[in-house]
Amino acid sequence: MKLLAPSTKLALANSLKKLLQKKFLDDITVKEIVEDCEVNRQTFYYHFQDIYDLLRWYLSHETEQALTDAKNWREGMLAAFRYLQENHVSVYHVYRSSGRDHMDCQFFALSRALVIRLLALYAGDLPLTEADQDFLTDFYMYALSGILVRWISDDMQEDPEVLVGRLERLLEPEIRHAAELFVRPEPEPLP
Repeated sequence: MKLLAPSTKLALANSLKKLLQKKFLDDITVKEIVEDCEVNRQTFYYHFQDIYDLLRWYLSHETEQALTDAKNWREGMLAAFRYLQENHVSVYHVYRSSGRDHMDCQFFALSRALVIRLLALYAGDLPLTEADQDFLTDFYMYALSGILVRWISDDMQEDPEVLVGRLERLLEPEIRHAAELFVRPEPEPLP
């Protein structure tokens, strides 16, 4: 009998990860996952509604693990790029499947967390309204997520250090400037 990971959810996720090394997400079945874990289907469905539910949990867990040691947004972004690069086969097998939306959502969550850190660091002293803070967070979140998706679609050719360096040069001074624009009074409309 196979020893399961400390968490059954983690064991199922590890089986999914292993299978993603060999095939596209759309070609993986619950049967293959439970056979690899040596558990029954009821155990799978006790924890997850379907493979996409497992994928969401897996992506969230992997993101959390990749960012555990990140002390700042730059380290977090670099850790994300490196994780994607190290797991490029699995990433490709999800990216080119119907599970891509779940990956995109995880990119949004990751980018949002990093932008919140950036805003707090460079514009935390500015009296932004919650609506303006949300707008800026969303704006930069979509920018960072778009960079991640483009990088994957370009087969991860660009060096993550170079890419994060470009982001750093652009974002660090610009995020403060953008936030300052939202604290200034809006100009009066022309007559």
